[in-house]
Amino acid sequence: MNWNEYADLAQKSLTYFFAADDQQFLNNFYPTDSPEDNQVFNYWWLAHTVDVRLDAFLRTENGAYLELAEATYTYNKNRNGGTLRHDFYDDMLWNALCAFRLYKVTEKDAYLEDAVFVWQDLVDTGWNDIMGGGFAWKRPQMDYKNTPVNVPFIILSTWLYQELGDKQYLDWALKTYDWQRKVLVRADGFVEDGINRMGDSKIDTNWTFTYNQGVYIGANLGLYRITKEAIYLERAIQTADISLELLVSDGVFKDEGEGGDEGLFKGIFYRYLEDLYQLTGEQRYLNFMEESCEILVANAEKEGHLLMGMDWHKPAASKVPFSAELSGMMALEMVAKSKK
Repeated sequence: MNWNEYADLAQKSLTYFFAADDQQFLNNFYPTDSPEDNQVFNYWWLAHTVDVRLDAFLRTENGAYLELAEATYTYNKNRNGGTLRHDFYDDMLWNALCAFRLYKVTEKDAYLEDAVFVWQDLVDTGWNDIMGGGFAWKRPQMDYKNTPVNVPFIILSTWLYQELGDKQYLDWALKTYDWQRKVLVRADGFVEDGINRMGDSKIDTNWTFTYNQGVYIGANLGLYRITKEAIYLERAIQTADISLELLVSDGVFKDEGEGGDEGLFKGIFYRYLEDLYQLTGEQRYLNFMEESCEILVANAEKEGHLLMGMDWHKPAASKVPFSAELSGMMALEMVAKSKK
């Protein structure tokens, strides 16, 4: 299969199915048949939209994709009041990560400043000793700690350390990593979602999401690149392998829920699995990505484009969140990248 062509088609498909007016930028759902469909401002979905446009630019060197990435970032930040500050720390972090990637591509200091701003805001306001430490999920709920905040923070910290060389970034990465492993990583490498969500000090063991496994792989790879300590690479491999063992059914990831946010989870895993493949050359990871994407595109063709829903085993349901489209795009971009 020509994965570059499928990745290009996926890029066109996001615009084809979800393009909206300047006020909305992208519709939350396809089809959009009610004003209520766009009531929610999906701040973190748009951060991943920046990422997939950057993926396409890095793959093709087509400047139109970079323009789209920057326009999406600017729209998202402006709609959020001209800042990346938000009640949800995880949403801030995803925007910081795409800001850093934009900085690496464009060398525009404003993007790096945004990433540093988010990092500092979390350090100043997000960490507390409840549940033994860790960053809170959101400002209104400071006693709930979860993987979707703490592990992307580690990734951002490793990136900033590599770029700026300031030891505080590595110190905080290691401090957060130690808490994460102690509280939310099982002995078999599987990563739990969070603790104390209901104020009962319990771990949400029933929330088995690809998202958490993906970012933990990424955090380990970030620390491995800095320290060269083999244990981090070993842990990334352990988590990847247990994820493919427990979360895959008939070649693709199992359904993770009906909410729009869940649509993005698979794509996040693919992003960091591809990074692991690049470091290890383990053929089983490439085989999984390719074979699952073959299933995806076989069921996604619609009107000459790709409409990619929550369940890759079948054509998209009657109403598709653009988060699910983004996951498919990430998967296809990662396969195309791995084949270069």
